Amino acid sequence: MSTRIIVCGHGTTSHLGRSALASLVNAIRRHAPGCEVVDAFVDVQQPSLADVVAETSGPRVIVPLLLNHDCATARLMNEVAADDPLVRVAPAMGPDWVLAEIGVRRLIEAGAKPSDTIVMVAPQADGSKALADVSKAARLLSAVWGGPVHVGVVDGVGTPVEDALDVARAHSHRVVVSMYALASGEGASAIGRLGADVVTAPLLGAGAPDPRLVSLALERARVLQAPGHVDSAI
Repeated sequence: MSTRIIVCGHGTTSHLGRSALASLVNAIRRHAPGCEVVDAFVDVQQPSLADVVAETSGPRVIVPLLLNHDCATARLMNEVAADDPLVRVAPAMGPDWVLAEIGVRRLIEAGAKPSDTIVMVAPQADGSKALADVSKAARLLSAVWGGPVHVGVVDGVGTPVEDALDVARAHSHRVVVSMYALASGEGASAIGRLGADVVTAPLLGAGAPDPRLVSLALERARVLQAPGHVDSAI
């Protein structure tokens, strides 16, 4: 029996964000022949993850569309999986080198230059594990970009984004915000209102999703489809 892939993340009220997420799910579906791929959400949009799991059967892998650890979402996904032995939760999408590579692509598309001061901004970090993930994502982005990257967080623990931007402006260079968000939404909009000289697009921009994001999501699912794999929480 083939494993059903449940692609799950936060919903959004943004039309652009919804379109980008739908495009990603459709691309995953096209590149996963023999597997049924369905989408689900933990909030804002429908269907809910709990409903999708209740209405399906057989082996299922939940692929979290999360760029860093999210305590509430991780707890929800693991609780849903705990009620059915055929449901497992794959690792989150980030942090990962693939996201850093796409982040640099967004910087280049936005016109970022080596002389700019780069600040990677995450919408939220709700605890020490999330902050560690965001910090690692910034280190990966720095390595691919080839220059220093500051870190700011809109909501939660870590350096408040206002402080990160103040430090960046002290360098007397143009400040470019690298948006560490998957798609347009409230978090991404908050980042866009920060007053930086340049703000990049989310990792899921307009048009077809980057093929590397599709491959990353499928790789997360395949980790749990491998024989003898031991599950690990996101």
